[in-house]
Amino acid sequence: DGEYPYRRTSGFYTTGEVTFGKVTVDGYDHMIYNVDEKNTIIVGSQSVTPVDSLISFSYIFAFSFLLLAVIFLLSTVRLARPAFNWSFKNRILYSMAGILFFTFLLICSGTVYFIVQQYRNEQNDNLRNTMRSVTVELIHKVGYEDNLQNWSSEDYYNLEELLRKFSNVFYTDINLYDASGDLLATSRPEIFDRQLLSRRMNRLVYERLSRENASEYIHNEHIGQMRYISAYIPLLNAENEFLAYLNLPYFTQSGELAKDITNLVVAVINIYMILLLVVLVLSVILADRITQPLRMIQNRIARVSLSRKNEKIRYERRDEIRGLVEEYNYMVEELEQSAVLLAQSERETAWREMAKQIAHEIKNPLTPMKLNVQHLQRTLEEGTNDPEMVHRISATLIEQIDSLSAIANEFSDFAKMPRARNEKINLISKLKNLVQLFEGSDKAEIELDTGAGERIQVYADKEQLMRVFINLVKNGLQAIPEGKSGRIRISVDTDGDRHVTVSFRDNGKGIPEGIRDRLFQPNFTTKSGGMGMGLAISNKIIRSLGGKIWYETEMERGTTFF
Repeated sequence: DGEYPYRRTSGFYTTGEVTFGKVTVDGYDHMIYNVDEKNTIIVGSQSVTPVDSLISFSYIFAFSFLLLAVIFLLSTVRLARPAFNWSFKNRILYSMAGILFFTFLLICSGTVYFIVQQYRNEQNDNLRNTMRSVTVELIHKVGYEDNLQNWSSEDYYNLEELLRKFSNVFYTDINLYDASGDLLATSRPEIFDRQLLSRRMNRLVYERLSRENASEYIHNEHIGQMRYISAYIPLLNAENEFLAYLNLPYFTQSGELAKDITNLVVAVINIYMILLLVVLVLSVILADRITQPLRMIQNRIARVSLSRKNEKIRYERRDEIRGLVEEYNYMVEELEQSAVLLAQSERETAWREMAKQIAHEIKNPLTPMKLNVQHLQRTLEEGTNDPEMVHRISATLIEQIDSLSAIANEFSDFAKMPRARNEKINLISKLKNLVQLFEGSDKAEIELDTGAGERIQVYADKEQLMRVFINLVKNGLQAIPEGKSGRIRISVDTDGDRHVTVSFRDNGKGIPEGIRDRLFQPNFTTKSGGMGMGLAISNKIIRSLGGKIWYETEMERGTTFF
């Protein structure tokens, strides 16, 4: 009962010499069982072709694609998407892939819907044609009857025998219902005897035909889980009088519909699989070419600096990117002019501030010098001979002159640092020398913690580096209030990445919040507790060595310089 047209004899498939055998003919694989000399059983199925394997691959590809898409969406939502790089290039790639994917869904769903509708229309047309043929044959047999109750003829014992004959001819079940909707005759009485179907017509169908006088009605019905379509028309005799309601159930071959839909979906998947790969490759190429000018502008913007001349971008194409490039070039010109003006303004501001500080610091020693000179002048005018006073005034003048000289030296050191003579030095050895240098101080106890290492090589000028260390220790000593037991702890730490951190922690009074932002700016002072130019010079030295200096402070608990 299959589709394959077998030969009438088995000799075409087997010689009968072996009990079991296999042969492939016309695209079918046939399994052969020779029962005896007169009986042979042959079972066949379609051969598996490379196209069938491709179909399986298409299913695997579609399933894998959907699975990966779902996993990607879930992981993106779970991580709240900040970690994912939604760059312009990635948006182009995912947009093109997404458009292709949704187009695939629309075409597949639309085509499947069209095939289903076409298949249903074809079924309805086949059912109508069969209905017309059965009606013609029935009219030919009973067209001159007034009533079909207890009908019989010379050729047929009753009406059901006639319906069975037509059923065998047209390969369909046939039912007749009377004017009340009760079963009159059927070609398959066992269905009704087993109560698989009711002997009454469907109520909705009966109302359409009897009350609304419909000429035909096709209705969806079911027996258990098996669904089918059923057509109804009123059967009229030659006098156009009602005889019965003719019903033809049509059991569709849903397997063929599923096969057609499957073949279509597989074909679309195969096509779109190729298209998807092509589109992804083209998307990568196009996205890279489209975003290349943007990346160039991004790199140029990242390299923009006020400390050097910035290059303009040359772009010959006339598109939206050209407008962005022109705005960048205009910004570079404006930035260059602003940088010149800013540098000039900063220099003027710095010199004004420096001049104010120098003038202030010079005035401090000049005032007592002037008073002492005036006192000496009055003594001479009075003719008083007081060698002790002269000696005292001379000592005061020399002290103030030394102060002025120290201010001049600090300004000179900051303005022009001597050229560094960098060499490999042992940092631990220098710190030990530093501790020995201040071990006689009565203001604080100085501790050194070198960690696990006794030899750490750095590349620096040993004199300048020692100057920085001495300056930080002096600042720590000056920050410790009178009467407090001072403590300065020097620690060395390495992070394993060729970086060394030296910390100087004191238990002084801390740095007031008002001067923290200007701590590394030049601040000339001769006060014993002041910072002077030391931190500005230290900052300059450390930066020239490729390092950095910073601090952490807490009022009344101390400060740590790193």
